[in-house]
Amino acid sequence: MTGPRRSRPKFTREAAVRLWLRRQGLDRPRGSTPLDAAAFVAHLEQTGALQLDSVNVVDRAHYLTLWSRFGSYDRADVDHWVYEDRFAYEYWGHEASILPISHLPLGRRRMRRFPPDSWSGRAWWDRYATSTASKRRVLRRLRAEGPLESVDFQPQPAEREEKTDSLAWRLKEDKRSLKLLWHDGRVAVAGRRHFRCIYDMAERVYPDGPAATLAEYHDSWLLIALSGCGIAPERHLVNYFTGPALNAAERRRVIARNLRKKRIVEVDVEGLRGPCYALPEHLDGIDRLPEPAGTTLICPFDSLLWQRKRAAELLNFHYTVEIYVPAAKRKYGYYVLPILHRGRLVGRLDPKLHRDRGVLEIRALHLEPDFAPTASFETGLNDAIADFADFLGAADIAMPRSG
Repeated sequence: MTGPRRSRPKFTREAAVRLWLRRQGLDRPRGSTPLDAAAFVAHLEQTGALQLDSVNVVDRAHYLTLWSRFGSYDRADVDHWVYEDRFAYEYWGHEASILPISHLPLGRRRMRRFPPDSWSGRAWWDRYATSTASKRRVLRRLRAEGPLESVDFQPQPAEREEKTDSLAWRLKEDKRSLKLLWHDGRVAVAGRRHFRCIYDMAERVYPDGPAATLAEYHDSWLLIALSGCGIAPERHLVNYFTGPALNAAERRRVIARNLRKKRIVEVDVEGLRGPCYALPEHLDGIDRLPEPAGTTLICPFDSLLWQRKRAAELLNFHYTVEIYVPAAKRKYGYYVLPILHRGRLVGRLDPKLHRDRGVLEIRALHLEPDFAPTASFETGLNDAIADFADFLGAADIAMPRSG
């Protein structure tokens, strides 16, 4: 016979939010900790990754994510830590990401299993996949010529007179092969130039080392997400770390295995449909975590917002990246930055950097209906906008007419 079931530890929603913000590095005023190499690596280890994105309305996503926590810093330092010191590497974490180099064994396991079984037979994959001949051409050029960008796969001088469709198709296919070879680990991102990827042979970029086991790779979906979230139900962990694409049955097996091994514990959060999970070491002192402080702006691709359901259920903040919404249907703006104030998402700011004029334009400011601005909020927001403008190199700020 089994004994009576133990009741799960129960925490308040406030405690879960405080732990979440602590894990995200957003529980303290922006700039409290300077961004040095150790702080950069610690951020990657704690949250799991920095998402990369090509949208450049104000700045690149990974730079903005760091600014939200550390305030103004030198972007060249970040580039050096990633592409020179190799404290991190580019691969698939939550979408294309910068990941801590300690996670490279997990990346290697995905590389060895690429493409995932779930892609087999998909019409879009059949269209995107490239021939063995194309991959060989790309690898041959990288070995012979060294690092190359996709723009290097343009018609060569001797080919420019060729007006054949076959040449255009071959060059287009080779550019796709570059990306696919990056996914399967034969090619790595060695650096970036004007945000364009510079590719090289993986053995010239990645340090030697093993691949994680399949179980370790699957566990990373859960353990990395809990590192970044603190306490969370399964639905808040789905798509936080997307390297392992697990179905519902696989996720349940991973959770059960880690509960058995006592790597994670099952808990409840008041008012949150559970059960929830946490790493036991994160629960020590949870009731003594200080109240979140400071005001900052959050990038749309920040790890805080990777799981929108979580923001809605814990912070009552419903967020959509309206880049992908037709202009006529946008409610708040093209590239809206949520405003985090003392642990609450209290509004949204729609910025645009006019680089030619050195002006940061704030096109709109929307506060949540249940939020009453205070003098400390206005001071904090003005300080955040001023620091943001300084970080972006804007000499002037244009505020909306409504103030």
